[in-house]
Amino acid sequence: MTPDLSIADTVSFLRRGPLGNARCTREFVDSSQWETVWVVYDESRRLTPMSSVPAVEFRAGAFDEGGVVVVPVLLRLGLEARGPIYDTYIHAYDIEGGNLYLQDLARQEAIRMHLYDEQARLRDTLTVANSLRTLAQRVLERQYAYQPSTPAAFEYARDKLYDAHVDVQGLWQALGRG
Repeated sequence: MTPDLSIADTVSFLRRGPLGNARCTREFVDSSQWETVWVVYDESRRLTPMSSVPAVEFRAGAFDEGGVVVVPVLLRLGLEARGPIYDTYIHAYDIEGGNLYLQDLARQEAIRMHLYDEQARLRDTLTVANSLRTLAQRVLERQYAYQPSTPAAFEYARDKLYDAHVDVQGLWQALGRG
């Protein structure tokens, strides 16, 4: 995973790829602490305004792929079961100490998602309860059992995880609810 980028730089990074992508980064919130946030980049029609209670579902897990821990975090927006699913990953034991995302998620109360359209305009910022806290805490508790791994080892392990689940929808189903 690349180092933390500002929200603007994260949007620029996402714009270099196709629509329908997301990534997590960190943001300084309320002039007091860093939090892990998600930035979504997609077509405006798929980012339609939500109700006052946003329909957002996270599904995540921790997978040991050859001694490298891959934490896929999938995010679905919308009320429909066919709502867009965005896949992101956290490199749990990055050789450069990149588990800051997990440290944030283990303590923060809520998760923010910044939704950007194809013109890189901020469409909405959603805030939901942090459903990833327990997973983040469990992964952090087990980190003593793993050696830090390089970005290349992580990429290889992530690809192996996808080989086992074919696509994002398959991984979404495998992660189930929770």
